Amino acid sequence: MYDACIGQWDWIQAELPAYPFVQQHSELFNFNTSFMGELESTYKECGYQEYFEKYFTFPASEVQPVRHMNYSDCDIYNMIYYEAFNPNPCWNPYRVSQTCPLLWDVLGFPTDLAYEPAPTTYFNRTDVKKALHVPESVDWSLCSSENVFVGDNPGPEQQFDTSLNPTESVLPRIIEATNRVLISNGDWDYLIITNGTLLAIQNMTWNGELGFQTRPATPVNIEMPDLQWSAIFNAQDGYGDLDGPQGLMGIQHYERGLMFAETFQAGHRQSQDQGRLSYRHVQWMLGKIDRL
Repeated sequence: MYDACIGQWDWIQAELPAYPFVQQHSELFNFNTSFMGELESTYKECGYQEYFEKYFTFPASEVQPVRHMNYSDCDIYNMIYYEAFNPNPCWNPYRVSQTCPLLWDVLGFPTDLAYEPAPTTYFNRTDVKKALHVPESVDWSLCSSENVFVGDNPGPEQQFDTSLNPTESVLPRIIEATNRVLISNGDWDYLIITNGTLLAIQNMTWNGELGFQTRPATPVNIEMPDLQWSAIFNAQDGYGDLDGPQGLMGIQHYERGLMFAETFQAGHRQSQDQGRLSYRHVQWMLGKIDRL
């Protein structure tokens, strides 16, 4: 699972780790001193710092209590989200390192801003619809604004998703049944923040224990050559041999059937940002390798 919502998204995977994420990547946000002070005050006064310090531990301290968001005063996640567009109008929550100009994207969605310099988005082209056997009258969009799985029928019979979070129900059973589950997060992803994913894992019990017993720290070194870049750079004088290993590109940790991987220099779409490391993930999932 890549950059997945596995726990309580708003509290555990968004609000709690948002301010530490900005601190970690402060040069990519470029917030002024007064706004950083406002974020710090909110982080402390809303109890985020106390909660994070108590439960973001390895091994896990205890099962985390259920909390509900106070969106009127403590929505630090969206404070950061909306402010980020001021110093960087091309800011991208899916990959916080992105700056202007906006690059064209085949999906017409390079950031949270819809941007289509081409006449039409690729999947809305007539020839593409025909190739995919899609009716021409149907419009394609990257994300649906409507409920897809539940709540599709408005009215008194409308159903809402009341199932437990994956960490509380189905995910531990999948890990215990396969002992080969990989959860990975890109360290430039603001939509699903790495430490929020780890905090959710620390609230999950599988194969007899709560959370990871040791903090993820084992390096992922990519040693395979990149033949694509070799062809590009070797065609130009003065670049030398650039088809060698990438080096340290992430962190890996395996316990009791679960592999956690943090991918450096990657956002929400890891396989697009770091293809060689994503290939290693596939190799591990297929049982071809034991370590990333």
